[in-house]
Amino acid sequence: MRRRVIGRRVYPRWLTQTELAKRLRRHRAPIARWETGGQEPSFENLRVVVEACGFVLRVEIAEREEDEALDAQLSESLQQAPQQRVQALLEALDRAP
Repeated sequence: MRRRVIGRRVYPRWLTQTELAKRLRRHRAPIARWETGGQEPSFENLRVVVEACGFVLRVEIAEREEDEALDAQLSESLQQAPQQRVQALLEALDRAP
């Protein structure tokens, strides 16, 4: 599961752990742990990886309108482990047109 999240979604499939480590000027071991789920990357590490791949990570905080259905989904989601939430999100994105 983690390999799919980090390997496919965050950095290009053709970029190996070793090549990514060189771009980040770090050891390969933490990257391997991120892929296998042995360790969660920090927000800062995620930002650095995204930028090393030529992208920009943007975060926006905005108020939202109340939505009972969404609130129910959020309550259910909060009972899941972070990895399960990310995987469910990716699966929903895969199903989207």
